Amino acid sequence: MNKRRTLPTRIHMLAHANPLGPDAARFGLEDIGGYVEFVERHLPEPFRLTRDEELLRAVEDPWRAGRTDDAERIKDINHALKDRHTAAIVAASGGAYFSRILPQLKFEPLAQRTESLWTFGFSEMTTFVNLVASYRCGRGVYWLCPNWISYRVQPAEAARAALAEFWLSMPDLLTGKQPADAQHLVYGPVEGEVTQGRVRSGKIKVVGGCLAVLAAVTGASFARRIRPDGKWLFLEDIKESPYRIDRHLSALKLAGWFEKAAGLLIGDFHMMNNDTQSSVLELLPYHLPRRKVPIITTRMLGHTWPIAPLLLNRPLELEISSGQATLWSAGFRPT
Repeated sequence: MNKRRTLPTRIHMLAHANPLGPDAARFGLEDIGGYVEFVERHLPEPFRLTRDEELLRAVEDPWRAGRTDDAERIKDINHALKDRHTAAIVAASGGAYFSRILPQLKFEPLAQRTESLWTFGFSEMTTFVNLVASYRCGRGVYWLCPNWISYRVQPAEAARAALAEFWLSMPDLLTGKQPADAQHLVYGPVEGEVTQGRVRSGKIKVVGGCLAVLAAVTGASFARRIRPDGKWLFLEDIKESPYRIDRHLSALKLAGWFEKAAGLLIGDFHMMNNDTQSSVLELLPYHLPRRKVPIITTRMLGHTWPIAPLLLNRPLELEISSGQATLWSAGFRPT
């Protein structure tokens, strides 16, 4: 007699880059406990929220190493990666001080999984989302850490409504469906334009994310899992001046990341109030190989609003028409 298959139902929430407290206040929620209760109230059954509230309550001190709980953060994530009941890992915030713990994270249990493990996040979580996506059952969605909503949607009442939609949509997100009656968030497609080279419609795979975060890990042993060989490399960033962008592009060039890339997907770049996407396009010829690497630009990916989800390292449908590009991302294409 076959045992009935039990699907994973655990949704594990992290605040392992920026702490959660300041974001809770921006949503108009009383405290971290109120934030967690809000998420639990809007997460549909049979899913259940798990978290380490001590880690959510951490205080960041930028002048004293940022965070002092590396060992606890590593233990928490490794447990979530190993637990076969984990359906998804959601990074509530981006921020800093996360990349340094990557060498101690154990992704090997993903090789033994038979059910999909999803992870959602962007910015500082770039490498984590890409590494999960590098496994057969891993599903990495480069998308808003839900607390990003509080920076882009006001007043707080509207931000809470968008946050509620994120969690209410979790059952659809985990099956790649277009959520019904979406009012606050964008689920695709990603729209852009071809700015260099010849691009044809068809299936493509995309890896990448925040440029500065990627540049920091090119020399790591695990970087081979997220190289863009034969794939499109997606890049975006915030608060980086053109000379620093040039430095980060140099790191990718020296590591050979551009040599075998099928194309570049350039998302939003800005430094405070200055748009720097055009600066990136001016810098790229100094770093790309002699062949004319195709480039598509978009304003729907990155530290921007609205931000669309991008499913990493899985076939996506790219449509090209008169120089305009449409990328159906994360399977959210209406039937």
